[in-house]
Amino acid sequence: MPLLLNHEDVCASVTMSDAIEAMEQAFREQADGKVTQPHRLNVKAGKGWLRVGPAVMEGSGWMGFKAMNLCPGQGVRYQVHLYRIADGELVAIMDALHLTTLRTGATSAVATKRLARAEATTVGVIGSGIEARAQLEAMHALGLAREARVYSPTQANREQFAAECARSLKFPVVPVSNARAAVTGCGLVVAAVKSTETALLGDWLEPGTHVNSVGTARPEQREIDPATFQRSAVVVVDTRDGVFGEAGDAIAAKEILSPDRVYELAELVTGRVPARTDEKQITLFKSVGSAHQDVGIAARIFERAKEKGLGSEIPGFPIKKKL
Repeated sequence: MPLLLNHEDVCASVTMSDAIEAMEQAFREQADGKVTQPHRLNVKAGKGWLRVGPAVMEGSGWMGFKAMNLCPGQGVRYQVHLYRIADGELVAIMDALHLTTLRTGATSAVATKRLARAEATTVGVIGSGIEARAQLEAMHALGLAREARVYSPTQANREQFAAECARSLKFPVVPVSNARAAVTGCGLVVAAVKSTETALLGDWLEPGTHVNSVGTARPEQREIDPATFQRSAVVVVDTRDGVFGEAGDAIAAKEILSPDRVYELAELVTGRVPARTDEKQITLFKSVGSAHQDVGIAARIFERAKEKGLGSEIPGFPIKKKL
């Protein structure tokens, strides 16, 4: 019978380190040709939308899908259904808000440890939501963050972010009054902004900077400008079709950067493509998420939840039709 995991169960099941390990495995599995994931299905629903992304991971033996829907004035809801390939059993249904946030941060960590300079640095954070927090937590988990500066348009939000992250991560986090001040002098920059206005300009970046951009996943959204792509010696994405088909800033950058010149993270993880070759190079990782990331971390959450006795079982669901 499947295990039902609510938001609190998911949060209690795994750490950022667990998530990073799960994403390492997921991208290696993809590089080995053992992942099947069609394009995510996006359907207009009233004034909102429904998105469904399935994936099959033959190497680890899991399959499933994430469904998310946006309803204007209400918000976004996420859930993942996880199945075992061997017997087709539905093993878990879980709330996927924290799952999505965690795997986004963990995926950035997988890219960052290969693209960024191997030294602790100041992290410039643009955004103050849960995605920005997960990005900073992921950089901390890698041992690459010694302090941070954060900018968000609302003063109260950036001050709260700084206070809470400084307390939880135990290093200085300073709120600043504009985005350029957050970025200047930083070896790492993380952007997690859902906006139609550009938040990060490539001209601000200093030699040697690595950028993680994770906030845009719809064509009307902008987070980084074309110059950020143009100035980056190495550009890596989680999926080429996803980033250049869904993220508005990447779509705009196609005028100056062909998607063919961009690497996928699975290629980078296996060393099939070059990473940073010069300490002064600017590097960029751009992510919109993918189904195999969701399924990969859902499997880790399920395993940890079982070990910890979390969640509640749903007896007799679903009914199996005999062949």
